[in-house]
This record gives sequence, C-alpha cells and structure tokens, in this order.
Amino acid sequence: MSLPPLVEPIATLTDAERDRTARHRKLFAIGDIGQRRLAAARVAVVGAGGLGSSVILALAAAGVGTIGIIDDDVVDLTNLHRQIIHSVETVGDPKTESAAARARGLAPGVRVIEHPVRLTAANARGILSDYDLVLDGSDTFETRDVVDAAAAELGLPVVWGSVLEFWSQVTVFWSAPPAGAQPVRLSDLFPAGSTGQLVTCEQVGVLASVCMQTGALMASEAIKLIVGEGRPLLGRIAVIDALAGTMRELPVRSASAVPVPSHA
Repeated sequence: MSLPPLVEPIATLTDAERDRTARHRKLFAIGDIGQRRLAAARVAVVGAGGLGSSVILALAAAGVGTIGIIDDDVVDLTNLHRQIIHSVETVGDPKTESAAARARGLAPGVRVIEHPVRLTAANARGILSDYDLVLDGSDTFETRDVVDAAAAELGLPVVWGSVLEFWSQVTVFWSAPPAGAQPVRLSDLFPAGSTGQLVTCEQVGVLASVCMQTGALMASEAIKLIVGEGRPLLGRIAVIDALAGTMRELPVRSASAVPVPSHA
C-alpha cells in the first residue's frame, strides 16, 4: 500500500527547475505537487561510495531539494569502476566534496550539505535530525547499527542497501511508520550477533553495474516515500542476482510481530 507523503510541498518551483524536471513532472504519480514535495525534501545519504554515488546522482536529478552527504573517506583510483559520481580529476579529494560538486553540476538548485565525518553513536543523532529520510549505503555493520539506532530514535525511515560481488539487497526500515504499517528495523533482518565477520568488496570484488542498479532502486524507494505513491519496500526485501538476471522479494517482519510457539 502507499504511505502518506513524507513532506509538505514547497509553494512553487523556479522556472529553471520546472524546465529541468519537465519530463519528471509528466509522470502521473509525481506531477507538479510531487515535484514540489521532492524540492522540499531533506535527504541524508550515508556513504558516497558504490551505492551512494548512484543514489546521489539520481536524487539530485529527480529534484530533491536538500541532500546531505556523509562520508569521511577520500577518492581512490580503485573506487572509480563503481563509484561513478567521482572522477580521475577528484582522486585524493574528500568524497563529500567530489560528490557535492557533481550533484550541483547536475542540478544547480540543489542544496548539498557536506558531512566529511564517520557516523558514530556520538554524532549520528545530531546530524540526522536535520533530515526527513536516510539512505544507508554504508559498508560496515558498525555504521549500519549506528544509523539504525539514530533513525529509530528520530522516527526517520531508512532506505537500506547492500551489495557484494553479483548480488545485492534493498529494503526500507522504519521504527515509527504511519498507522497501518508494521515497524521494521535492521535488527529484524540481522539480529544482534548474527552477522559474524563480513567479507568485503576489497576481498572478493563487486560488479559495477549492480552498484548502479541497486543505488537506482534505493533512490526510487526514497522518491516513493517522499511523494506518497507506490508500494515501498517496508516489510519486504528485494534481492538482486545479476548472474541469474533476477530480482525477487522476501518478507521482513518485526521480531515482536512473530508469534512465539507455546509449549503446553
């Protein structure tokens, strides 16, 4: 089911932004009011890497008004096969700076806020409290847990993605969704102590096009939540298998909603 729009629309778009997003506004599920909601939205993107690159480009192109980019890393030459927002010219630059420049070049009206830091339990709530929605493309469970905890405290929805080799996953977590929707958090998908030692892209590699596909899907989920259209992936996880050429979904339920069997 669709959920209520996440933000109220701004009063009007500039003439330049109306022209730039003309084909977007033609979509029946977006229209002028949906585009104005996108312009009003404040979205935080955790990670300007393989997933964040496509997410930031897609959100800026779609007309999201404010994008916060959170990353403490610098651009490395080995990033460029999949982190398409960066370039050879920005190798050595902070990823937030490189990504922000590209987003502004694509959508001059976008407000980009750079957070060149690593999210921690000490700073996450303060940073994320300025946003309506979080997209988490981080690559460690330490950061994912921090994002999940802060977003749950703030009641923010989180569009979450993960990618490795030829496979990826995308879902939506929300501790306090609108009435009628079941709360789901990261811990419902990955209970504490269940992840063990993670294999990294540095160890086994990753198909660049899967990063782009997954980031684009994450951006689509964010747009649906902002404008209040479509069926978001809350309570479902999309699983992409690029080798098989498939995308399937699995249910995700809150642990508190799973009945405990009785032992009479």
